[in-house]
Amino acid sequence: MSVAVRAGRPLVSVAMPVYNGSATVAQAVRSLLDQTYRPIEIIVVDDGSTDGTWEVLQSFGSAIRAIRQPNSGIAAARNAGLNAAQGEFIALMDSDDICEPERIAAQARFLGERPEVVLCCSDFSAFNAGGPVSNSYGEVYYSHCAASGGGVKAVYPGHGRLDISDCLVSTPGQAVVVPIHFGAVYEELALGNFVHPPTVLFRRDVLTEVGCFDPEIKIMCEWDWLVRVARVGAIGFIDRPLLRYRLSASQVSFSEDAVSDSLRVAQHICERDPTLQERQPERFRRFFGGLYSDAADARAERHPLEALSLLLTSIMQYHTVTWQTPRTVLKLLLPVPVLDLLRSLADTL
Repeated sequence: MSVAVRAGRPLVSVAMPVYNGSATVAQAVRSLLDQTYRPIEIIVVDDGSTDGTWEVLQSFGSAIRAIRQPNSGIAAARNAGLNAAQGEFIALMDSDDICEPERIAAQARFLGERPEVVLCCSDFSAFNAGGPVSNSYGEVYYSHCAASGGGVKAVYPGHGRLDISDCLVSTPGQAVVVPIHFGAVYEELALGNFVHPPTVLFRRDVLTEVGCFDPEIKIMCEWDWLVRVARVGAIGFIDRPLLRYRLSASQVSFSEDAVSDSLRVAQHICERDPTLQERQPERFRRFFGGLYSDAADARAERHPLEALSLLLTSIMQYHTVTWQTPRTVLKLLLPVPVLDLLRSLADTL
């Protein structure tokens, strides 16, 4: 697709990390090359892949900027992309997802019309190897923002509309208006992430204020960074799926390490701003109680002594007993072979 460059548009840089993504990264890159927005800079950081990812990136020639580094983790790879970016706006992207053609144009328009908003994100659809799964996956993925409570958009205090008609591949000749939501969401974001990282576009100046991703945080570095951003400015949300999110068995979002990482990040957030818990003591009591309970359940089989300490903290310090507390106790009491047998029996029923 050929897209005319419009004079005066700010450069948008897209920073994409990839590790062993040879099967998906080409599709992700092509979705960026097909954006209706220009000028755009595409930076892909190969974080020590061993599967031919680098050769796939080289096939795009000068259309992208490919950076290769030893395997250092998601935060370091994202930071390498941010440090190389030259754009006034910077977008995050993952190597197994697909951007809708209007994604960057719609988000750049949002930031252009709302100078108080420092970062915007969007809804996203989901698909797997079998095809589409959901046209709107945000409230499924971020289950603490359930549709019954108004969904993700209800978190934002401000509401408006955005005409994206000339952001689309084919101009429809009439307004295409989508709902937008925006405002101060720092305290809400500190209680759990709802900003999907690969849908993010932000102003470059944000990096001067909050810095890059923390490489000491193994998995949940995006949540930590997003809370830092929300503390310094308003966040925006476009209520339209601008990204297709790939579901696969290899994702780490809900792994044991991710659950434990969430607890560590929550502790860091409260250490940086001790008054958070003072302002909303009951919500933070339930929040931390749930995090300790989740971490105990995730670590019960492989690290029983640590899990027992986490469970006791959840119950004794935060007065939290959840639906999974009895399951965690069972994991702590029964040998792993017995647990495996019980799971096998349950699968056959």
